[in-house]
Amino acid sequence: MSARRGLTLVELVLAIFLLSLLMLAVFQLFDRSLSVWRRGETRRALLEQSSVVLESLALDLRGLEPGSQGDFVVEWVRFDTDGDGLLETQWPRLRLVRQASAAEVARALARSEAAVRRAEGAAAAAELAREPVIAAPASPGLLEVVWTIQPASLTQPDARSEGVIYRGERALSDAASQSFFAPEFFGASQRPPAGATEEVTGGLLWMQVLCAAQTSVVNDGWRTGAGGLSAAAPSWDAHGLGRPDRDAHAWNEPHPGQPAAKGRALLPRRVRIELEFERPVDRLRRTRLREPADNQDAFLVVDDGRRLPTEPGAHVLVGAEWMRVTSIDGGRVSVQRAQRGTSAAPHPTGSMVHWGTSLVREVPIATYRDDWNL
Repeated sequence: MSARRGLTLVELVLAIFLLSLLMLAVFQLFDRSLSVWRRGETRRALLEQSSVVLESLALDLRGLEPGSQGDFVVEWVRFDTDGDGLLETQWPRLRLVRQASAAEVARALARSEAAVRRAEGAAAAAELAREPVIAAPASPGLLEVVWTIQPASLTQPDARSEGVIYRGERALSDAASQSFFAPEFFGASQRPPAGATEEVTGGLLWMQVLCAAQTSVVNDGWRTGAGGLSAAAPSWDAHGLGRPDRDAHAWNEPHPGQPAAKGRALLPRRVRIELEFERPVDRLRRTRLREPADNQDAFLVVDDGRRLPTEPGAHVLVGAEWMRVTSIDGGRVSVQRAQRGTSAAPHPTGSMVHWGTSLVREVPIATYRDDWNL
């Protein structure tokens, strides 16, 4: 019999098997490369977003006024974001007086005049549209600045955990607008009057402001709470008027080493700001709870553990509770509950696990500036 040429069935099956293994390896390599690129691009975008906010906030802090007209208040406020009548979401709020150039004062006065004319009625608004507001010449002076955070949504469950940053400014000499330090400026809902602030950015998951007092030791790390005199303060009151509400949050307790103010604004030596953002597009790639979690659970069961942060000690946010990730085993995630000043709470199946990229900025404060009352 003549020899037959070709592949046997066993050889053909073996070739297909080897080709499948090769294609699987190539696909996994491509998928990992795409995942690394996506994580890097997300991190770059979040760091860029944080840097813009931090630079603007640092500019305000570097110009803090230490004289008798200066002021600086950092306080923590709570919001009810799920409609259950409990204040479960917390955000810091800053109010300060800073030095400003003549151009900055003029712009603030122009905005205030425009707001007053708009409030006079439709006729004034029509007149304002025809004639632009021309502010009177201004000299270098002082500005009041407020940074406040409001919940992104009270109706969308996946957006309730996020905050929107707002900033407002007014000339300290402007008698036509209300002072940001007035007790009635923020109403019972902890929201400023309409038009007093402008949106800076959204998607904020976490913001912390720490102030180094005269006795704080921060060269080997920032500590709060049990650190005593060497710890940093999460709140501040430059004139010691008790404006941060101690009943609203435990972090509104004054620093034990903060001396009494004597006619001048008592400013911290250094301010540390930490921000953590999550973009709306990032929420599309977040995992959710596959099983409910009660107050005592030390672990979470999620749909996909690969969609969680890989950095050691990273924090995640479920509902209004921050948790610290200690280990990830498939869909089982070991966590430390009630982190970042939050309380442990039950979470239903389907709750989204939020997390973002953290960026820290430290701003030294010039506390020994002469006040010649010029």
